[in-house]
Amino acid sequence: MSDRLGGAVTRRPLHFVFVLDVSGSMNRGGRIQALNNAIVEVLPQLRDEAKANPHAELLIRVLAFATEPRWVIEEPTPVDRVRWERLDAVPRGFTELGSALTTVTRALDRLDDRAGTYPPAIVLVSDGRPTQVSGISFADGLQTLLENRWGASAIRLALGVGQDADMQALRAFIGDPDVPLLRADNPAQLVDYIGWAAQAASRVASRPVFGPGAGLAPPPEARDEPIWSPEE
Repeated sequence: MSDRLGGAVTRRPLHFVFVLDVSGSMNRGGRIQALNNAIVEVLPQLRDEAKANPHAELLIRVLAFATEPRWVIEEPTPVDRVRWERLDAVPRGFTELGSALTTVTRALDRLDDRAGTYPPAIVLVSDGRPTQVSGISFADGLQTLLENRWGASAIRLALGVGQDADMQALRAFIGDPDVPLLRADNPAQLVDYIGWAAQAASRVASRPVFGPGAGLAPPPEARDEPIWSPEE
């Protein structure tokens, strides 16, 4: 691809990390199925985003977490090569978000440190309250992430699933009070919100305006009736 002056356009890497809760509660009410469907629907949108931005190479990683974090896609993979393999929730799995954030931080340590590199984008999806059975609390994991250069500068978006989601913890992960925090209460909302978060994160990371949270498009309005209540 060439720019207007005839020279080759250098595509800089834009690292995009999905951090997905697969704890036992994600088995309730079809949440894990809805999450898988949402990721399947959002990948073509991200491919379109990548094609529309000649300056960024969108590289995808996916970390699933329950009692332990597990890389689903560990190596940064160009979005047009990503083929989704459906996730299963871990029966009786806990929500070890602190361990997950520590794992993400270790991956960020290996990013290219050259000046001008795009900040990474991290999208967190969770339906519960962070637990601490591994010795790493959510607060400690978040602090580790924020002490990392790339973790601190990352575009961080979060989405709660259902009315049991710990929105306070997700707000702490985002950090910026001007960035919308959404909660999906049914499958349609989960698809809409993950799609919005993924597109918004990739756009803002590669085309920053005034700061990490600036330039975000308004999120979609909620549709359909809530079905993921605490009593489900």
